[in-house]
Amino acid sequence: MHPSWKRAEWSFVGVLLANLASLAVIWWSDWQVHALLIAYWLEAGVVGGIYVQKISRAEGTDDPESIRAFWNIAGEPPRSYIGKPKGDILGALLEQYVLIWLLLGLYVAGPLVGALEIEPASPLTVVLIAVSLVVSHIYSYWAEYLGNREYERRGPVSLLVEPAARFVALFGVVFIGGLAANLTQEPLGVVVVLIFFKTCADLFQHRRERKRVLRTHEH
Repeated sequence: MHPSWKRAEWSFVGVLLANLASLAVIWWSDWQVHALLIAYWLEAGVVGGIYVQKISRAEGTDDPESIRAFWNIAGEPPRSYIGKPKGDILGALLEQYVLIWLLLGLYVAGPLVGALEIEPASPLTVVLIAVSLVVSHIYSYWAEYLGNREYERRGPVSLLVEPAARFVALFGVVFIGGLAANLTQEPLGVVVVLIFFKTCADLFQHRRERKRVLRTHEH
């Protein structure tokens, strides 16, 4: 088996184990929904930071035909960024997601100020969950993007478009999860459903990214 395939498969396993680890921590901490929401919010921030690094390191050329998105980025079609300086592309990434991420941070802080009727999270639980999730992203960046030298083939605009589905999944899980926990007051059911859908979204996105990378290898 080619080393790049080994790294990709280990990364896939890492995504699965990271989400199972978060379930184990939540079980150990007596199903703290709020801790899970904060950890997912922090994870979204880390994903954004990793894509900033990916775009900064990208050395490849973007193929306009491969740039597909259902919405504009910072008010412009994604293909319009092809050929622009990396600073403009990074600015578009931050403009697209940072404000939403910060607003979501205020939302997950709700239980701390009584805005959401959910038991406030234990800091230790948040740290344990966040570490288990963040490590898988860092490993994927190190093993695949750097280890497989993907940065030599990836264009910055393709990386600008790529995280949209992941951000939508994370933001949606946090927002809907908070509402569900507040309305149902059934933390066990909410946690299981959230982790299930979050894990499925992660695995789907991982496979989607691997297929995109394989297409760049073919060209």
